[in-house]
Amino acid sequence: MTTYSVRRLLAPVVPVAIGIALLAGCGAPHPGVSNGSVSACYRAIPVAKAAVHDKHATMIGVHRIPVDKLRAHLPASAQAELASEDDSQVCAVAFKGTFAPGEVDLAPAGEQGSYAVVLVSSRNSDLIGSAVLTHLPDLLGKRTV
Repeated sequence: MTTYSVRRLLAPVVPVAIGIALLAGCGAPHPGVSNGSVSACYRAIPVAKAAVHDKHATMIGVHRIPVDKLRAHLPASAQAELASEDDSQVCAVAFKGTFAPGEVDLAPAGEQGSYAVVLVSSRNSDLIGSAVLTHLPDLLGKRTV
């Protein structure tokens, strides 16, 4: 068999093999990409963005966090909002910008700073509360969903 004959025989086989390999890769499980906890917080993003009225703010993280873990890292005003939340986990959406008083919905009056944390229920995507901070708590700065 000549080289030309082998190429002619393999020409239709190679694209089919590549196609099968690509389709098999799409069906493989990808940890953390398609679980319900991720999609719950992605649904929270539009709610969080609507709560921030600084057009130059940048979303820097989306986190699904147990309420008990998050409570200790927020100001007293935001802790009070979390006390009434009956969901065990919330979506915390962090933004970086220059936030003047009144630019973030549900943030206490008079708060200003470089970071805004908007809390959204992971169960029903309702806005729970917000805080404007001068620095982002480590709990929110180390991981994103």
